[in-house]
Amino acid sequence: MITVLKGTHDVILDEASKYTYVEQVLIRVAETYGFKEFRTPIIEASNLFTRSVGDSSDIVRKEMYTFLDKGERSITLRPELTAGVVRSMVNNKLFIEQDYPKKAYYVGPCFRYERPQQGRYRQFNQFGVECVGVNNSYRDSEVIILAYNALKMLGFKDITLKINTLGDEESRLNYKTVLKEYFKEHLNSMCPDCHERYNLNPLRILDCKVHEDQEIVKNAPKMSNFLTENAKKAFEEVKAILTENGVKYDVDDSLVRGLDYYSGVVFEFHYTSKQGKNYGAIGAGGHYNKLVKELEGPDIEGIGFAMGIERLVSVMNDDNLFDEIDLEDTMLDVYILPIGEENIAYSLSFANKLRSLGYATEVCLENKGMSQMFKKAERRRAKLALILGENEIKNGEVVVKNLALKEQETIKMEDLVEYLDEILIKEE
Repeated sequence: MITVLKGTHDVILDEASKYTYVEQVLIRVAETYGFKEFRTPIIEASNLFTRSVGDSSDIVRKEMYTFLDKGERSITLRPELTAGVVRSMVNNKLFIEQDYPKKAYYVGPCFRYERPQQGRYRQFNQFGVECVGVNNSYRDSEVIILAYNALKMLGFKDITLKINTLGDEESRLNYKTVLKEYFKEHLNSMCPDCHERYNLNPLRILDCKVHEDQEIVKNAPKMSNFLTENAKKAFEEVKAILTENGVKYDVDDSLVRGLDYYSGVVFEFHYTSKQGKNYGAIGAGGHYNKLVKELEGPDIEGIGFAMGIERLVSVMNDDNLFDEIDLEDTMLDVYILPIGEENIAYSLSFANKLRSLGYATEVCLENKGMSQMFKKAERRRAKLALILGENEIKNGEVVVKNLALKEQETIKMEDLVEYLDEILIKEE
C-alpha cells in the first residue's frame, strides 16, 4: 500500500469541514478589517527566501525544500507566505499608486522539512495578513488586535499574547555588539547551531531551543536596555493602544521570532489546551522595515502575522471547541428518492433543476428499496426527502418528508420552489 509521506496527512470528511470552518472565520475577520485576498505560487525562486527570510534563520539553513528544475534554476517550495505576498505587490506595481496601506490576507499550503509533532507537519496550511506602506503604532496595533479577535472568534478564551520589540536599526546594531561579547565567553559550551548563529546573527541565539543554552540565554543582556528613544516611544505607543482596546499582553524580552526580516514590535499568541498540552505559539508575527526594499520595492515598512491551520484545529479538537459550532451548514437541503428504476432518469433531471436553483441536492441513482434510501438520506444529513414515484410524476406532484420532524405532505410541482424556500429559510 502507498501511504502519505512522513510529515504530511490527509484532511478528509468531517476534519476537512473543520479546516474550512477555521479558514472561513479567519477570512471573514480579515475582510472586516479591509484586507483583500492574495494567492501566490507554491513554488518560488529560492533567492526570494534567502534574501527576505535570511541566511541565519533555521528555515533557510535547515528546513527549505529546494531543488533544481529542468532549466537548472533553483526552486523552493514556499516555507512561508509573507515574502511571496510582498514580492507579488512589487511585481504587480501596487506601490505606484501610493494609496497606503496595502492590506493582503492569504491562506494556503507551506512546506518545511522539520520534525513532525502534534499540530506540526512538513506540509501545513497557513493563514496570515500583511499590512504594508504605513509605519505607525496604530497600524502595528491594528494587526495585533485583528489576530487577537480572530482567535476569540474561533472560541479561544485564555490567550497569552507575548510581545517584544527588536527596536530600530541603531538599537539592533548596538544590541548585537553587546550580545556577541556576552556569548563569546559561553560559546564553547553551546550547541553547534548557536556557533553558526553567533557569526550570522547573534539575535537568533535567543531563540535556541536547547535546554542548556536556554539557561545561558536567561542571563544575556536585555534588548530593552539598548533601545533608542524613538524605538522606546514606538513600543510604548503599541502597548498603550493594546491596553486601551482591552488586549492583555506580557512583555517577553527573549522573543525575537525566527525570520531575519523582523524589526520593531514582534508578537506571539500562546495557548495551553484544557488537557494541559502546551502548543507554544499558535500564531505570530511582527513589523518589518527592509523587506519591501530588499525585494526591489520602495523603502516602506509593514507588519503581518501568520497562523497554522493544523495547529488551530488540533487545539480546538483538544478543547472540544467544535462541539459548540454548527458544522452542519454543509448538510443537504434535499435528498430525492425515486420509486422504481424507471423513474431514476426523471429524478436525476429533477435534481439538476433544483441544483441550478441553488438547493444542495442528492439523488439515489441506484435501484434501492425505500428504507435503504431513507437511511442514505439520513446519513447525508438531508433536511428534506422528496419521493418521486410513477403516480407523483403523472400527477405533477412530489411527496416531501421533513426528516427532523418526521412529517410529510404532498406538494404540487409548481408550488415546490416556494415551499422549499419557506421551509429551508425557516430552518435556518
